Amino acid sequence: MDCYQCGKCTSICPMRRVSKTSPRRSIYNSSVYGLDSDDIWTCLTCGLCPQGCPQKVDFLSFIQDERQGKEPLDVAHLGVFTEFAELSSKLDGSKPEKSDSKYGYFPGCVDNLGLFLHDVKTDFGEITTSSLKLLDKLGIKPQVMNMKCCGHDVLWQGKKDVFDRLKDHNKKYIKESGIDTLITSCAECYRTFSKDYDLGIKVIHTSELLDKLGLKIDADVTYHDPCRLGRHMGVYDAPRAALAGNGVRVTEMEHSKDNALCCGVSNFMNCNEQTKALRIIRMDEAAATGAKTLITTCPKCLAHFNCLKNEKEPVKNYELDVVDLNVFLSRQLEEK
Repeated sequence: MDCYQCGKCTSICPMRRVSKTSPRRSIYNSSVYGLDSDDIWTCLTCGLCPQGCPQKVDFLSFIQDERQGKEPLDVAHLGVFTEFAELSSKLDGSKPEKSDSKYGYFPGCVDNLGLFLHDVKTDFGEITTSSLKLLDKLGIKPQVMNMKCCGHDVLWQGKKDVFDRLKDHNKKYIKESGIDTLITSCAECYRTFSKDYDLGIKVIHTSELLDKLGLKIDADVTYHDPCRLGRHMGVYDAPRAALAGNGVRVTEMEHSKDNALCCGVSNFMNCNEQTKALRIIRMDEAAATGAKTLITTCPKCLAHFNCLKNEKEPVKNYELDVVDLNVFLSRQLEEK
């Protein structure tokens, strides 16, 4: 471990704004030194600290390794999404239908989000229908990949055995499908298939395709960079090009691109007052732009911001519409 305790990671850590979490402390209280630290679980794995580290410590890999085989401190939503992934990993999955298309589209777990997150008041399934409409407009008619969960959350929750079972099934499914390009609208799926699967085929996020739709939209928006699409994968320009290329004016928040603040909850862990405070900070930044619409490209970010908006007793009344990029553009396409 090359960390020399300069403290730069702690100074830029989003969780440090609302708690006593310290990335630096988590390293020196880790199993590397025969110790254990709760900080490995409060970490958002947002990817900010590796960017600021002068020693280029791979903090994300460190956190992932430290969590393996251990139990998280706090899993959100009573752990229902984790339980679903574990059960799914042990059951027989479906096989791909015959298709000549070399493109595959994977919706992610939007159906499960819609099934359990009623208070969020968001039609997560609209992300799938919108993505397929936009792809069709671009002349892409993909196979819809009826795979299991990509395993993103369980991997970061320390359940690598569950992740490996999901991964093995999905890799076999992809191979049997015959596709050479996998498209997804979920930032977490995009990150997982790209970095944790070793597929040997092209993986694309829908935002990378949408600048050629030819729409003329008169709207002012702001854009939130999800951690997984932005810092984890370096995709900052594509979503903005998808908006600007279709006439949309984008006003940046105080923190954007590689400096963007996290939505506060990753891997469905630690949904609490501290992470809620981070969402409030981010929504305040979005409201300060004067835009009426906040666009994002991650279903989890969409869920967490809309959850804050639609609380029974909201801290603030945000007038912002929080919308997925694909849904926003598809609605405009339908109007045209």
